[in-house]
Amino acid sequence: MTPALFLIVFALGCGKDTPAPIATNASAKVVNAKGQAIPKAKRQTEQGWGAVFWRNATAWKVGGGSVVVGPRGATEVRTRGEVLACEGIATKGAPSHGALVLPEGSSLPKVPASPAIQAHRVERAAWRLDEVLPPRGRFSAGVNSAAPSQQRGIDVGSVTKTRRHGAPPFLISTGVRDCVGVVALMDLKAEATLVYDRIGENCSPLRVLPALDYDGDGNREFAVFSEEQVAIYRLTEAPGILSMVRIADFACASGD
Repeated sequence: MTPALFLIVFALGCGKDTPAPIATNASAKVVNAKGQAIPKAKRQTEQGWGAVFWRNATAWKVGGGSVVVGPRGATEVRTRGEVLACEGIATKGAPSHGALVLPEGSSLPKVPASPAIQAHRVERAAWRLDEVLPPRGRFSAGVNSAAPSQQRGIDVGSVTKTRRHGAPPFLISTGVRDCVGVVALMDLKAEATLVYDRIGENCSPLRVLPALDYDGDGNREFAVFSEEQVAIYRLTEAPGILSMVRIADFACASGD
């Protein structure tokens, strides 16, 4: 599948302004907190990244090099056989829940453990996700649940605290409702959504791989993944500015 690139830049000082989605076409514009138009988003493609999809306990690698990253670590893998499931090659040695494949020649990263997030913050993240997902349909799940991660018909997959140099930490949150997924950057208290991106045709929970400079370009990348989707994003960070770029994505229907 040809990777697609979408770009958005959003000022962290947005306060309670309406969050902006990632631009979906080359002519789209977004407006920052001061009402000044940010330059048009550019659409590009980036080669070299890959994804892993798991089918019947077998990891199928699509593109990328030999380093596979999961939530708790990364390993070098070996491939064998012909291209089959998910247009991928059967792979040995992938870490548990491995999903992201780094470009060829990448070093083996040290994946940090994600800090625990309090239940009330998870619940607030669900409220923010509710604001940026399409409205609940007639047959959506119930409005509330006893579980903080199950609110307003949303299955919250991850709420990950991400630290920054010289700026406050932020949250990377994911959720799914009615087979539409979303990844959002929020302030640390999940009181405001800074920017988000919807991921369609995704019915299983979305999880986050930590933000690291995986390819050594000076910027951090992170990935969101589910049984059916892997989307890779790059963070461009500067004082007062946080941008999120989707640099590659992969899909594999659950029946493949």
